[in-house]
Amino acid sequence: MDKIYVVLIILAALALLYILWCFLEPFFLDSDRAVLKKPSKDPCPVDDLKVKKVPMIQDVSGKSPDFRFMFFSDTHAEWCPVTAGRICDYIRKANGSSPLDAVIFGGDMSSYQGGLAKGFKYLNTVRDCCSELGIPFYGVSGNHDIYDRSIPEKAGFTSLDDNQITIKSRTSGAEAVLAGLSDTGRKNRVWHKMPALEGSNPVILVVHDPDAILHFDPETRPEFMLSGHLHGGQMKFPFRIEFCLLRRHDRLPNMGAVQGVYNIGGSTVFISRGLGCGVMPFRFLSVPEATVTEIYL
Repeated sequence: MDKIYVVLIILAALALLYILWCFLEPFFLDSDRAVLKKPSKDPCPVDDLKVKKVPMIQDVSGKSPDFRFMFFSDTHAEWCPVTAGRICDYIRKANGSSPLDAVIFGGDMSSYQGGLAKGFKYLNTVRDCCSELGIPFYGVSGNHDIYDRSIPEKAGFTSLDDNQITIKSRTSGAEAVLAGLSDTGRKNRVWHKMPALEGSNPVILVVHDPDAILHFDPETRPEFMLSGHLHGGQMKFPFRIEFCLLRRHDRLPNMGAVQGVYNIGGSTVFISRGLGCGVMPFRFLSVPEATVTEIYL
């Protein structure tokens, strides 16, 4: 019997440590870097899309990026221990090493309508930081942002929802189309097609849910895509149980794309783990992240 008690005590201690770590992990911040290189076009049909994992940091042989963005997503302000002040510190640090061309928000400001005030306060702080540094602040809506269609104006970012602008790098002089798509929410979701684009500049698409790439015709797929939504799984379990229980409606995780950089149908796609917590205030093996994305055309 003594051995059984020892085993039970050990199991209880391990369970307690697990719960403690799940509670503490959302307080960490991975301020990382992703290198996105222009891929070769892939004319494969939607039903035959291939997903290929690409290293976050690729060899660029000493070249300077054409664009540098700071991208963050999924603040879910009701439970986001990563404060806006920490994000602003990271923006200042990243901009100090080499000018940022923009700060971009990938959607899901808050989880519920009751959290809008916290969400506005969070993004307004980021807006003020960007304004202080002279950096444009862009964003798109997420599936939780359907409660208030005036979010872009109240949050302080320039909306890319179903919109496009031509941007010019502050350092390289390169030009690209920065486009975005709105999110209609999970209920009665409508997948928007890529908007008609003018000119021949490379396209950098910002869309909250990376599954959008599965709904573009081959000729309209963007060269680059920035997205979030998946939270890196948020709670990683063996055999991808988290996607069976919490994210069973998401298709890309079942194709192997959860977080990081991928080549999907000839598009270079970055999927952020995001900052906050949705549904449950826990994370496990999915540290919050804000990422300097360096784009090479």
